Parts: sequence; structure tokens; C-alpha cells
Amino acid sequence: MLSVETSAPSDKGFVSTVHVLKNGEIIYSFQDFLKIENRFSWVDRKYLVGKILELQRKTDDRRRSFLVIYEEGNQIREYVNMDQTFKPLPYC
Repeated sequence: MLSVETSAPSDKGFVSTVHVLKNGEIIYSFQDFLKIENRFSWVDRKYLVGKILELQRKTDDRRRSFLVIYEEGNQIREYVNMDQTFKPLPYC
């Protein structure tokens, strides 16, 4: 007998975290983030996970939301339902 796995469409959107360094360099990949992780030690990880889950619910299918974490000023900005080509500003 053939077994076919099916799943209901996801009701969660895609959320990316992006880190922006003081010099304006934008860090997209996890591997690059690990190299500079200590510069973002001020970020509360529980808060970040909560925000990611919240943005997933707010993000439409075929769109993407971003949490942009700025080293300068220790700020976090949310961008909801952006195009796939969205690029955050290198300053807040």
C-alpha cells in the first residue's frame, strides 16, 4: 500500500532576522552572525523568539517580515509583509 503524506497549508509567515553593524554592514547569514554574536549580547533572546512568533502570525503568504537588529543604539525594528527584495537601511 502506498502512503502519501499531506499537510495543511501553513498559517505562519516567514520571518528573517538581520543584524546591522555600527559601520553599516548588514549581516544576513547565521554563520556570519556567529562571528560577531558578542556585539549583540544586549538582545533578550526570549523577547526575540516572542517577536518572531508574533510576526509569523502577521505575515501573509508569499511575503516576508524582518526583525532588524541595529548595533548602533541597541534598537530592534520590525518590518511586516515586505517584498522578497526588501533590504533594510544600514542605519536606524
